Amino acid sequence: MSPRHTYTILSMMKDEGHSLVEWVAYHRHIGFDNICVYTNNCSDGTDDMLIRLEELGWVRHFRNEVPEDKKPQPNALSLATENPEVMNSEWVLVMDADEFLSVKCGRGWITDLVERIPPEAQAMAITWRFFGSSGLTEWNPGLVIENYTKAAPDKFKKGWGVKTLFKPFPEIKLGIHRPTIKKARQSAENAKILFDQLWLNGSGEPMPDEFSLSGWRSTKPTLGYKLAELNHYATKSLEAYLLRRVRGNVNNKEDKYNAAYFALFDRNEIDATNALRHAKAVKKKMAEILSDPVMRKLQDEALAFHEARVATLRSTGEYDHWLAELKQASETTIDQLDEVLFVQHLPKKWQEKVKEMQAQGVPDKTIAKMIAATQTAKKGETRSALLEAAGVKTPDTPPDETAQARDSATEVAMSLDNPFLNTPEAAALGVPRLQPNSAKVSLDIPAPALDTIVEEATVSASNGISSDPGIIAPVPGPEAEAAVEPEALPEAARKTGS
Repeated sequence: MSPRHTYTILSMMKDEGHSLVEWVAYHRHIGFDNICVYTNNCSDGTDDMLIRLEELGWVRHFRNEVPEDKKPQPNALSLATENPEVMNSEWVLVMDADEFLSVKCGRGWITDLVERIPPEAQAMAITWRFFGSSGLTEWNPGLVIENYTKAAPDKFKKGWGVKTLFKPFPEIKLGIHRPTIKKARQSAENAKILFDQLWLNGSGEPMPDEFSLSGWRSTKPTLGYKLAELNHYATKSLEAYLLRRVRGNVNNKEDKYNAAYFALFDRNEIDATNALRHAKAVKKKMAEILSDPVMRKLQDEALAFHEARVATLRSTGEYDHWLAELKQASETTIDQLDEVLFVQHLPKKWQEKVKEMQAQGVPDKTIAKMIAATQTAKKGETRSALLEAAGVKTPDTPPDETAQARDSATEVAMSLDNPFLNTPEAAALGVPRLQPNSAKVSLDIPAPALDTIVEEATVSASNGISSDPGIIAPVPGPEAEAAVEPEALPEAARKTGS
């Protein structure tokens, strides 16, 4: 039986009424025949707009009733996995309301992209292109694709997260960045299904086999922008960002949109105008949607809601301070990003350690560099475990978990001059102790177990933050050589330590 739909978008939204019509018109114009949106706790009428859009045949709308112990986005993904309106499609793309698919081949339509994908391919991992404020301060209801045309260059590594255009498959488990398969770690058969899939990058080039197991970010060898990229309008104007900051986000991370996030993602280094070629057609389709009197009224009410919030924002005593804070943050260059302390994506224990170090007077820039340098240590072990679950042995696959920890730490030691290594703070975060001036690991302080790494180091799906380490000068003073008490170590490390 043929799929009910050909090209499906799945999205989760809250209070996106100011740009919803453009987003729907754009993606219907480029060829998506099925747009499914889950909403929760809307205040601006986004849910009512989507209900009307469904009545008019433009989208499908679903309520995201979130239990108290769940977060909105993962809950919606679980619901969507069992929803045939989403999954009964030839291709599916999970994306947010601040993301626009930019097809760079042919007419810029989804069909032009898929025509260039070999029929045996299971998925295309499409890399983000972060767009900045384009120098705009004031909030305005104009088209996103017209207002924001300045973006990050290819080398912006923090923006190398992907969103995946994929064909649904049995036992699938949806994720915000890419699908996985249920029980991949417990079932060699399931892991093998993922491993055997052909995944492509945004240039249509094959990704490494192991990427299909767990990858959610591009790397320098796998980066590809030739056929498609995902425009990510993460900041917009300064006032629009401040509104987003006070609103929160779909994963209840109230403090995510601070000045540090703005410093990271307000990227305006290059002109990126591919989406602009659709502006005329998008406006025509928007006019068609808004020719419905009910839809026009709902749109006007949503805009009035956000305009009122802007007026309230401007009248607060903190407005000038917040604006000055963002303007200063926007001056951060790409080469300075490892000095930006952004902690919302970190596990709770890491965040507590950051607060402790701040209380001790450690500068934020130093803490940021430490975090940037230590995050790399977590990647190799998870990938190796998934490869082994799939029954795949590679030349660099270590024979046991002790060797895994040693190889992972050795790689870090050889590539980084890391001030966080051999410090109590580093040990408390599970970083192995290294012998001075060498790349050998002292197993007196072993790396945390794999399950601890997976549990504590999972990056939040909507953040896409993973830092590339820079060259860092050692921290002076005797604290760099201080012994670490067992009580300072994670539980897994205490159990295996001497």
